[in-house]
Amino acid sequence: MTKRAKPRRNRPEAQKSKKWLYINIALAVGLMAIAAGVLLWAGQESTKPLPTPDRYARQRDNAMENFTLKSLDGADINLRDYDGQVVLLNFWATWCPPCTAELPDIDAFYNAHKDEGFVVIAVNAQEDAQTVDAFIKAKGFSFPVALDSKASLMQRYSVRGLPTTFILDRDGVIRHTQSGVITQQQLEDIIGPLL
Repeated sequence: MTKRAKPRRNRPEAQKSKKWLYINIALAVGLMAIAAGVLLWAGQESTKPLPTPDRYARQRDNAMENFTLKSLDGADINLRDYDGQVVLLNFWATWCPPCTAELPDIDAFYNAHKDEGFVVIAVNAQEDAQTVDAFIKAKGFSFPVALDSKASLMQRYSVRGLPTTFILDRDGVIRHTQSGVITQQQLEDIIGPLL
């Protein structure tokens, strides 16, 4: 008598698990393709140059348009209050590593040159006052901080990424715009001649 092979009872389950494996692989490949597309798009967007200064909002001959934002203590920060001074307007956020990397250099430059008519307005992008205040106090920064809680100023000046810096001369004219980290040497080279 020959032994009869036992029928495979798990064959339908094995086919079902293979089917789910193939579905999961297809979903994973699809998600990776979508992610790659998003990364490519984001890379292209980040390499686009910022609009030239004449495309930014302004009142007169390349002068940046006035704005008013709240400071950390609730007071108004008005750009026109700094007429006659060289202004570094920096858009940043606490969650942005390049932003937090450049802030110590900006603060040091501010402290070294504020008596020469130089001011920093650090415009925080869409964070609450408590988060920003705790960060500024922890780091010991002394420059003025403005809160752009609804990103209205960012939109007005076409700021696409953080950090973004505008340097205005004593007449309020935009002399330099930069997307990305601004270095200590750049601060010296760009702002030094304006002081």
